Amino acid sequence: MKLKKIFILSAAVMLFVLLSGCSASAMRSNSWSGLSADAEKAYLAKGTFVYAISLSNGSMAWRYPAEKADSKEAYFANPVLSEDGQLIIASAGSNHSLSSLNPATGNLNWTFSDAEGVWIASPLVLGDTLYAPNTDGKLYALDLNGSFLWAKHIGGALWAQPVSDGDFLYITSLDHHVYAFDLQKKEVTWNVDLGGAIPGALALDAEGKLYLGSFASAIVSIDSQSQNLAWETPTKGWIWDAPVLDADTLYVGDLDGYFHSINTADGSENWDAFQPDGPVTGSPLVSKDFVVLGTESGTAYAIDNDGKIVWQQNVGERLYTNPVQSGELLLFAPTGIKIKIALVALDIEGRQVWQFTPEN
Repeated sequence: MKLKKIFILSAAVMLFVLLSGCSASAMRSNSWSGLSADAEKAYLAKGTFVYAISLSNGSMAWRYPAEKADSKEAYFANPVLSEDGQLIIASAGSNHSLSSLNPATGNLNWTFSDAEGVWIASPLVLGDTLYAPNTDGKLYALDLNGSFLWAKHIGGALWAQPVSDGDFLYITSLDHHVYAFDLQKKEVTWNVDLGGAIPGALALDAEGKLYLGSFASAIVSIDSQSQNLAWETPTKGWIWDAPVLDADTLYVGDLDGYFHSINTADGSENWDAFQPDGPVTGSPLVSKDFVVLGTESGTAYAIDNDGKIVWQQNVGERLYTNPVQSGELLLFAPTGIKIKIALVALDIEGRQVWQFTPEN
């Protein structure tokens, strides 16, 4: 499939850049965007800028940096909003910067730049501590003022945001392993090899079951208490990003262009895998009445609980970034060279409300 080859080539370019220490410019031209939102603004990490976009009309509220771009920065991790009112942004550029902004103004609060590698993953904020996985294989802990607390080596390159049950962080790695990191002891207590690189995050339920996919073309469930594999369900293609839980159902797409609904009890498929018009790289979004996904072909889909199309809408070029919902708006961040649209807002019925194109 041509589109799948485009995405794999883009990912390969990213790996080459990271391993060779080349300029961030190659990565910026072959990467996706990071996206998050609150009730008033969307926050888009794209290339050398982070943008705040008003949800009411799609206009730019601010961008960081406000004036000249820094060629040593490359933003595409999802920005993280903390409970104390910070917007945390991570750069894959050669500055190795992990920064905090004021989400109201875009003003810089602090920057940490002492990691050995770059930041592909978004950090996780728990209480008064920020946990940030890095491509150098280490987990960095900072306080919410940006002061360094400690760093622990986990494994191979870490590309995904951790999840936590309050006692452990569960961290995936490109070295094929998922790691359980004890927050009190500050050490890895166990790991499981999935047989393929794991660039995406995992899902965790209230009973301590972990759900994740990998380049081994399978979705697995692991019991975090026993570390045993509960079940394994083959998929048509590689899994790039995290599956999403909705009660006892797990939703996930693969790079061969199939979208799966899986019963979390035993790993069985709820319906025959749905085939949209291209590979599914980002995690889906569970909305009130349907599940939303985007494809590499640039199409947004709303799918009901039976795997039937509620609506579909072409929103531009390739959709690699996870869709985000704020109120009645569904947000999509296209990636492309020809079309410069960076963010599209649809309503719940799939109709376009506005689109945002950055200024040159």
